[in-house]
Amino acid sequence: MEAATASTSTPGRSAARPLGRIRALAAGALTGGGLLSVGTLASGVLAYVFNVAAARALGATAYGPVALLWAGMFLVSVVLFRPIEQTLSQGIASRLARGEDARPMLRSVGRLTVMLAGAATVAILAAWSPLTDRLFDGRAALTVALAAAVVGYAASYYVRGVLSGMQRFGSYGALLLADGAVRVVVLLPLVFVASPAVAAVAIVAAAWGGAFAPRLAPRTDPGAAPLTRAAIGAELAGKAAPAQPLLRSLSFAGPIAIIAAAEQILVSGGALLVAMTDADATAAAGTVFAATMLVRAPVFLFQGVAAFLLPTLTGFHERGEHSRFVRRIGLMSALMTAVGAVLVAGSLVAGPWAMKTLFGPTFIVGVGDLTILSAGVAAYLVAATLSQGSLARGAAPAAAAIWAAAAVAFVTLELTLGGAPFHRVSVAFTAATALAALAFLPVVARGGQRR
Repeated sequence: MEAATASTSTPGRSAARPLGRIRALAAGALTGGGLLSVGTLASGVLAYVFNVAAARALGATAYGPVALLWAGMFLVSVVLFRPIEQTLSQGIASRLARGEDARPMLRSVGRLTVMLAGAATVAILAAWSPLTDRLFDGRAALTVALAAAVVGYAASYYVRGVLSGMQRFGSYGALLLADGAVRVVVLLPLVFVASPAVAAVAIVAAAWGGAFAPRLAPRTDPGAAPLTRAAIGAELAGKAAPAQPLLRSLSFAGPIAIIAAAEQILVSGGALLVAMTDADATAAAGTVFAATMLVRAPVFLFQGVAAFLLPTLTGFHERGEHSRFVRRIGLMSALMTAVGAVLVAGSLVAGPWAMKTLFGPTFIVGVGDLTILSAGVAAYLVAATLSQGSLARGAAPAAAAIWAAAAVAFVTLELTLGGAPFHRVSVAFTAATALAALAFLPVVARGGQRR
């Protein structure tokens, strides 16, 4: 976690005992990094626990609408509010690296968050009938849950962006842990009442629980002040800097929104495409979603990697530390490749068995298609790592173009290929993510201009 230490030693911040301060910050960063790792891992595991428990309790047909709620909720939330997180993370880290006041970022991006949350709520209410009847099989409770969860994740992603930019990795880990834990705890009544509405309430509770967790949890960033409004203001203060106009926030958030939309189409869009294009596809959509859940654990874990990687790489870039930038992104790309190789091997050895064991005997997929999908996850992780480097170097438009092209390729292939729904999704996903990973290599190598 050397990056966290380097990034927090910003110009304009002095200490009476520099060596002692550096040691304290290093210890805090290491502890915070550990908490982030725990929270990230637990979030991924608990997401699996939730979906496995819901699938086994409800069966493939009744689980289908819950899977579509999960996919639709994250599609909307990530597209609209992941840009909020990364705009705050990159903007705060950039200003702190220059010793500038980062508080204008909070105000500008906060207004944008409220606007987007309001627009999303209105859109969901306007589409009430088609969402309820076509997507959720007549279950109005799931439409209500969609709106409530989207607003909850608006708050959650805003908090994540602030914590990531400040390098409060322990608090970020606590947020992820609460998100997963609350979802599973609220799901427990499903043991007695096999109702999709129970699962829907659990999804909503997780969104709001994560947003409030950093304020309610005990001190999770050793060496730093408790996470209060006053402490945040003091930590973000610096030398006078220009205000952050809303349009400037949008100029960075816009490409990130395209990236988020494309990533969600790739990661979560398979089940939605099957549901919209195949006749009597509720069970098929549930099976496709369960299979993608089985092999995409590293995708969930990557949210913690991104929370650390973007502000770290941004600090390196702003300070002109090119060699550290290259080493860090090379190391992370190699690590993601290794994770993907393990996933492919696991799918070959025990993939179909794991599907039936975890989700139930009605969830059946072939070993070949599951292995293909696992290879696609490996390619996605490498592409996502290189994408963070592109954003840190100011190449957001190029990154958006690459992800958009990958999403178009995925949808086109899924709609034109023959075969069973899961086969189409697996081949299309792997081809699209492999192309994205290759396309990012020259973008990261060229870099961008220091602002």
